[in-house]
This record gives sequence, structure tokens and C-alpha cells, in this order.
Amino acid sequence: MNFARKEFYEQHKNLFCWYDADDYACYDVLTVSPKTIEKIKQAAANVWPILLQAADLMKSLDNETLLEFDYPLETLHLIKNSTQPPFIARCDFAVTNDNIFLLECNAEVATFIVETFKVNGIVANHFGKKDPNEESENILRTELNRYIRIAAAYLGKLPEQCHIIFSALSQADEDIGTVEYVRSLCEYQSAYCPIESITMDEEYVYDQVDRKVDIIYRLYPTEWMVEDKDPNLDVSLWDYLEPLIDSKKVALINPISSFVIQNKALMALITEVGLDYFGKNNATGYSHFIPTFLDESEISYPFVSKPTWGREGKEVAIFKKPGDMINNPSPDYSELMKIYQQYVDLPLINLEEDTYTLQLSCFLINGIPTGVGARIGKDLITNTSKFLPIGY
Repeated sequence: MNFARKEFYEQHKNLFCWYDADDYACYDVLTVSPKTIEKIKQAAANVWPILLQAADLMKSLDNETLLEFDYPLETLHLIKNSTQPPFIARCDFAVTNDNIFLLECNAEVATFIVETFKVNGIVANHFGKKDPNEESENILRTELNRYIRIAAAYLGKLPEQCHIIFSALSQADEDIGTVEYVRSLCEYQSAYCPIESITMDEEYVYDQVDRKVDIIYRLYPTEWMVEDKDPNLDVSLWDYLEPLIDSKKVALINPISSFVIQNKALMALITEVGLDYFGKNNATGYSHFIPTFLDESEISYPFVSKPTWGREGKEVAIFKKPGDMINNPSPDYSELMKIYQQYVDLPLINLEEDTYTLQLSCFLINGIPTGVGARIGKDLITNTSKFLPIGY
């Protein structure tokens, strides 16, 4: 089976070169009913207006309160003044019986795009299954180019007048593969540029050949951008980038509005203000949210702790009862502020004589729910969890 798996995925390594890291990509298809797929897409559609409304509320709060919700001081001006809407987000769900719970929304630098929008169909068809995402790539293509027009208009330009770059860390194969795949769907002239090769001054952002940049599709978190410094001058690059964004010299995809939603503390705000704030007509959407708090004393066992700006799940800890912690969180995130979320069991599946937890995700592209994907892990889903293709 391992030989067949490697032989199969090797055919697609130019698209999906990270398939073999820790046996990441499963050579199998999980059968998921069309009804389940539609329920997950509907759940994503239900939660998105609430996330947007909560983000608008968050943006209206004073600076002191935003700092209490762990937004970096350097980002507060853009949080309050950026008008670009979010583009692409990924909602991660626990689907248990008739309940679908939102674990978190990765709204700023969502990965898992290549797997969901392209590779899932290749594997499903190989095993004689129907791809539930067969229309998703066309939606992504259409909406990407529509959003590029939105970003260009934000700058007061036409897309044809913009120099567009797609950017990721030069040593991150998955990130590069993701932005290159998205770039392949772009109808406008564009280029790949490593994040490390981007430079800037008081007037413009520049790519690796010193060409002025108008639009940056980036797979790189804002909280990292805030911390980055010029290695030679020890000058904060954000000090240059922030005013360029604010003066509409450059546009980010995803924009700062996505950064507001990315913060897991937004889930605590949604719990705090309650259903009454969002309106009784949003009761169905609100039912997908799990009680979440900033103060550990407000939650009862079992619960999960997560850093507000944690990445890839490796910093999550599960507490089933006092003194019983599952998953030793990475020290990389130990200093970050945490949120505390009621624990929800993930469903279990059996695969290759082992038992795994199953997480199902759905993307939102300009608010359109499309692209459902599955990952499997042990107690929780982390960056070492596996991609499991799905099909009918």
C-alpha cells in the first residue's frame, strides 16, 4: 500500500510536493454523503455573517479593549480604518451526529487549499468516487479574480495597471505550493516573490527585482509581519508597510479585516455578547459556536486552551479533568495569551487498522461556502495530522 501511495502521489509532486512529509497524504477516500457536505457548507454560510458582525464590533472598540483582546498595538490603526473585505477563510468543524460546531476560523492565511480544491478530486476519481468539490476550483478562480479587481479598486487602479505578487516563505514547500496554485488561477499578470525578498521604503513596496508592487497575496501572518526587522538595519519593516497600506499604496490579500477574524479571542467576544446582539434570526448560526472565554475561571471541564495567535494546532492543550492535560503545547507559543473553549469530541474513524479523530473543514471565498476537506489525527488536529480525501 505504501508503494502504491508513493507511486500515485509522485505523479502529482509538481502540484503537491509535500504529500510525503510524515505520510501526510492518505491513499484512500473517506465516503461522505452529499447530505453531510451540504450541511457543512450551510454551517459555514451560517457562521460567516456572525463572524463579520463580531469583527465589526471588535473594530469599534477602543484601543485599550483591543489590546485586552490581544491585538498588537502596531495594528490598531489599520484594524479601525481598513475597508477591504476578507477574501478566503477556512472554517474547521467538529461534526457530531446532528451537531456541527465551529472549532475555529482560519481567516487570514488559510492553507489546505491545494488539497481541497485540486488533489481531493484527483484522488477521489482515482478510486472511482465523485468529488464533492468538483465545482470549487472554478468558484475559487472566479472569486480570486473578482477580489483582485476589488483590491485594485481599493488602490484606485485597474488590475491591468497593478503589479501583483504571490508571496510565501522561501523554505516552506507547502506555502510556496499553495500560493503558486492560487496564482495559476489568476487571470492577470503576476509573479511569485519570496517573503524574505520583499523590500520597502517610505514610498513603495518592491519585489526581488526592485519592481514596485501594488497587490500582495501573502501566506504570511500579520503578527509575524509586525515583528519582522530589516536584518541589516534592525529597522521594523512594519513601520514602512503600515503607512503604505493606510495610504493605499499597496493592498494585501488577505487584508487586515481577515486578521481581525483570525484572532481566536473573537470567539470569546461572540460568547460574551451572546445571541441577543446578533439577532434572534441568527439563532441557527449562533448554535454552531462553542462557549469560549478569555478567563479560565469562567469555564468548566472538559475544555481546550489555545493561544490567540497560535498556528497549526501544536500549541493546543485539552483538559478533560483537573491535572489531566492531553498534548503538551509547543513552547514556541507559551508566552501568548490564551482562550479557553468548551471541549467538543471529534468523531472517530478507523483507517488502516488504526483509529483517528476526524475534522471537516469548509472554505469561504468572498463569503461563498465551497471546498470541503478532511483531516485526521489523534486527540486533536495539528500540523502533523493527515489529509484524507473524501468522495461520494
